[in-house]
Amino acid sequence: MELRQLEHFVAAAEELHFTRAAQRVNIVQSGLSSSIGALERELGAKLFVRSTRAVRLTQEGEVLLTQARRILSAADAARSAVAGVAGGMGGRLTVGIMQCFRRGLTEALAAFHAEHPRVELRLVQAPSADLLDRVAAGALDLAFACARTAPAGVHLTPLDDRPMVFACHSGHRLAGRAAVSLTETADEDFVDYPPGWGSRTVVDAVLADHGLRRRLACEVGDTDTLLDLVAHGLGVAVLPPSLDTRHRDELRLIPLAPPVPTFPTGIVTPAGGSSTAARILLDTVLARQPAPVAR
Repeated sequence: MELRQLEHFVAAAEELHFTRAAQRVNIVQSGLSSSIGALERELGAKLFVRSTRAVRLTQEGEVLLTQARRILSAADAARSAVAGVAGGMGGRLTVGIMQCFRRGLTEALAAFHAEHPRVELRLVQAPSADLLDRVAAGALDLAFACARTAPAGVHLTPLDDRPMVFACHSGHRLAGRAAVSLTETADEDFVDYPPGWGSRTVVDAVLADHGLRRRLACEVGDTDTLLDLVAHGLGVAVLPPSLDTRHRDELRLIPLAPPVPTFPTGIVTPAGGSSTAARILLDTVLARQPAPVAR
C-alpha cells in the first residue's frame, strides 16, 4: 500500500466522481481506476460501488477513508517537520473555510504565503459541520467555521460572536423598519443554506428555542446566489453580519429585535496538536482580527 494510492482513494471518496477525482490528483481516469483497483486487490475488499449513474463508498471504503485521511495527514506533518529542519518550512497546509468567513482571512493567507512560499496552501470550502468532522478525522490541518463549542476531537479558538441581520428586497413590507423581530416573519418565504451550514444551524436553533416556525422557499449552498435571490424578492433571510453585500442595491439589511441569533466563528484545529505551519497561520489570522464590535 502506497501513499499515492491512498491519495487517489481519498480523492475519489470525497468527489464520488472518478473523472473529477482524477483531475484533482493530476492523472488520467484510467490511471486512477487502476490505482484504486490495485488497492482493492491488496486489501481483498471492494471500496466503491460504481454504476452508470452514481459512485458510493462501501462499508469497507468508509472505514478506510477515516484511516487514509489520518495516514496522509501524518505523512504531510512528517514532510513539514523534515523540511523545517532542512531549512525553511515546506509541505502542504490544508485549510477549511466556510463561505461566510471574512475576518482577516485573505490578508492572513497572503501574508503567510509571503513569509513561507514553500508551503503549498490548499483551501477547501464546505459547510461548518463538515469542516469540524474533517478536522477531527485529520483531513484538514485547521478550519475557519461557525462553532460555539468544540466537539470531540477538535480544539476551538473563538474569534467572534456577532448578531445576525434580517435581509429582504428593498420593496418588501419590512424594508423600511429600524428593526425586525423573528416573530413578525411567520408568513414570510425564507431563503437559507442547507442543513449543516453554520448560519442555518444557528437560526434553526433560535427558532426552535422560541417555538417559532418558518416557511423555506429555497435552499442554496452558495452565498452569492442566496444574496441574489433575496435581492430579487424570492424570499427573506437571516444572515451573518460579515457578508459582502456591496453592489446589490435592491438588498436591505436590518437589525433584528430579540430574540437575536448570533453567529459564532472560530478556528478549529485537531485536539491532538497542530503542525508548525498550522500554528503559524493561526497566529497570523489572530494578529489581523479587527477589534471586537461594541454591543
